[in-house]
Amino acid sequence: MSSWLTPTILWLKSFDPTGFVHYDEPYFFKNDYLNYNFRPLLYMDLDEIKMKRERPKDKVKYLSWIKKYGAGRVFYSSPSHNAQSMEDPKLLSFFLNGLYYVVGAKSKR
Repeated sequence: MSSWLTPTILWLKSFDPTGFVHYDEPYFFKNDYLNYNFRPLLYMDLDEIKMKRERPKDKVKYLSWIKKYGAGRVFYSSPSHNAQSMEDPKLLSFFLNGLYYVVGAKSKR
């Protein structure tokens, strides 16, 4: 189950605010969120995930976030890497709006 955390960002409104199911193999990075110097957008609740390996100790993994970096902006997103995801208009719109964020343009929703 994935959910979004920042309802004020219009380009997240294409996703269901109560969460949505997405099938894929997630990436887990060690010590990736120790500084928490970003604004989370999407996250995964690990209690909802069927796992074949040892479950990480933290209960939430962030799939997407934004932050300022110097005079620029960063948009990170890794909710998927399967071909079917690239046919999902909601996810494609989300990626496109992330790029708009990076260049400082207004969201197209």
